[in-house]
Amino acid sequence: MKEKENIIGVLTGDLVKSGKLQSGEIIEVIGFLKKTFEALNKHFFKDRAKFEIYRGDSFQAILPYPEKSLLAAMIIRAGLRSIILRNRIKNKSVNYAYTDARIAIGVGYVSYMSNNVVESQGEAFVKSGQLLDKLHKEHERIGIETVWDYLNEEFYVESKLADAIINRWTPFTAEAVYYYLLQNKTQAQLAKILKISQPAVHKRLVIQGNIKSIKVFIERFTELIKIQD
Repeated sequence: MKEKENIIGVLTGDLVKSGKLQSGEIIEVIGFLKKTFEALNKHFFKDRAKFEIYRGDSFQAILPYPEKSLLAAMIIRAGLRSIILRNRIKNKSVNYAYTDARIAIGVGYVSYMSNNVVESQGEAFVKSGQLLDKLHKEHERIGIETVWDYLNEEFYVESKLADAIINRWTPFTAEAVYYYLLQNKTQAQLAKILKISQPAVHKRLVIQGNIKSIKVFIERFTELIKIQD
């Protein structure tokens, strides 16, 4: 019988429409992604998580606490969507754009752990990798696949709904969600960080960000993964 401590979370993702970014922009986005990985490791994984960026615009993470995998994915997407890139085209007006990622969450067993994340092996890696391919084909940006089929049915529905919410986040909404989930700040604290009023924070988080629905999903995922044998 496989031990519960061998169950891990794996995030496999890639930047959406990264080919349209200029070299300086992709460097900015990757730099932000690395900083987000470092913050996640510090706040939630006791510096035990492993992150790796490969092929320039793809990434993979090994998370020792699988129940926090969805939270990590949400923070990564919120952070990326908060980046505003200013593309200057000669003789044309400034075009503002923001970035996002497609993230496949795999939860399962690990059979081989390498110092290089992408060389590690196990069910969690297989499920995450296969799911990312599926997300590409279905034009979706977040999904969950575990070793428990009955959980996958529930997570499939919830992921669809969460994706619809996230895809409507503006950069300013995403920024509020990012700090709220990453640092667990109150609305009053966020108001100081974002330099806006508390009612404006409430509007971005609750009305525009549907943060209550996102939190319910994260809490449900956390609870179900924790109780698995």
